[in-house]
Amino acid sequence: MAGLVLALALAAPAAAQPAKEHAGFVAELGGVYSGPQARYVSQIGQQMAQAAGIRQRCSFTVLDTEVVNAFTAPPGCYVYITRGLLSIMNSEAELAAVLGHELGHVAASHAQRQQNAEALSGLAASLIGAATRSDIAGSVAGRVAKLGTLSYSRSQEYEADALAMRYLPQAGYAPDGLTRVLADLQREDAYATRTRGRSGGTPAWARTHPLTTDRIARAQAAATASTAGGPLLIEETAYLLAVDGMPYDDDPVQGLVRGGAYIHPALRIRFDAPRGFAMENAPEAVRVTGPDGMLAQFSGGTATSRQLPGYAENVLRAIIRQGRSEMGVARRATINGMEAVVLEARAFSGGRPVDLICVAYNLGGDETYHFVAMAPVGRMPAFQPMFDSFRRLPEREAAAVAGRRIAVVTARSGDTAESLSARMTGDGDRLALFRMLNGLEPGEPVRPGRQVKLVVDGRP
Repeated sequence: MAGLVLALALAAPAAAQPAKEHAGFVAELGGVYSGPQARYVSQIGQQMAQAAGIRQRCSFTVLDTEVVNAFTAPPGCYVYITRGLLSIMNSEAELAAVLGHELGHVAASHAQRQQNAEALSGLAASLIGAATRSDIAGSVAGRVAKLGTLSYSRSQEYEADALAMRYLPQAGYAPDGLTRVLADLQREDAYATRTRGRSGGTPAWARTHPLTTDRIARAQAAATASTAGGPLLIEETAYLLAVDGMPYDDDPVQGLVRGGAYIHPALRIRFDAPRGFAMENAPEAVRVTGPDGMLAQFSGGTATSRQLPGYAENVLRAIIRQGRSEMGVARRATINGMEAVVLEARAFSGGRPVDLICVAYNLGGDETYHFVAMAPVGRMPAFQPMFDSFRRLPEREAAAVAGRRIAVVTARSGDTAESLSARMTGDGDRLALFRMLNGLEPGEPVRPGRQVKLVVDGRP
């Protein structure tokens, strides 16, 4: 959760100037990541823009999100790449290929001919949008389209690929950087589908840049047929050195999901999801999902203690909108020493009655946070432990919280994918994650002297 604004409905920026549109755009998609990798991306991007012969000034922005994607946002030359995509690539040539592909869309003037719009509707969509990780990733693609970027046709993708393959040698990079990154994307999709149950979902990069078998075959054929002369770079070592220390998964600046807890060390807040519920840290809010369509969202806003009842009502009204509903009466409470307001409502989703609730907390002044939840009639008590768990962290406890990061190490003689992945932290299949991050196929050995990425706890 990057911001403290009420984020139940997202709208496209109204400003006409590209710079203002850019600012509003990145605020909705996780914010700007400003670590040293951002300067590195901009440097490679400018090299590729020069190779592409683009005369207008280009902006290259790293978005602070784990979602894997890259895209452009007109008007102008605005290129975006996510921290999640940086984490799965393994060479500078791959980064150059991604940026070259996006610059190809700019150079070819692939204007807003096929703009997509988000298709969320109904009470559940108003409350929480998409609830699974696949849909959170997809919502980035949806907002990309909604905010003025493109959903490209197959012919446009082919053209952008062909242009990227032309730019790469001109900038000194091997043209198979494109085929390498397409393979990275395939591995990430397979990993996410297998380990996170993303069946039936479409990853964000595939929604904005459809990854077809034919497209991959074309890129491979073009790389093989390339007659570019001179020594062309892959630059694995330079790339891995650049991403060493980069945050992985959630950035502590946006809060962390650890097990069943959400912890935001900078804001010094924490809560625990109900047992058996899933939690996702989306850019605009924290989302909690349970069985039988139970949904909740945690976000923040501004309201004094006196304003809490009106704040809670506004939260519920933003969800219910013009739908049929019965609003209760706000009641005040004290939860973990904080002033709070609880407001319940009954509404209808798909013709069926559902219970809604907003629990808003004031932490002093106008610093306010809230849960808003929806459940089948009679099932709302399942969320009560979560509402009761929200608390302010002591400074020492907050200071001890650190996120996960990428650490680049050199494999020694005797190291294997199994032994190296055992050094990583986090839940889930660490061996599968290690193979995906380092572009290793099942059974492929790790040669001594190779630099590989691990995911570890702590700060660099």
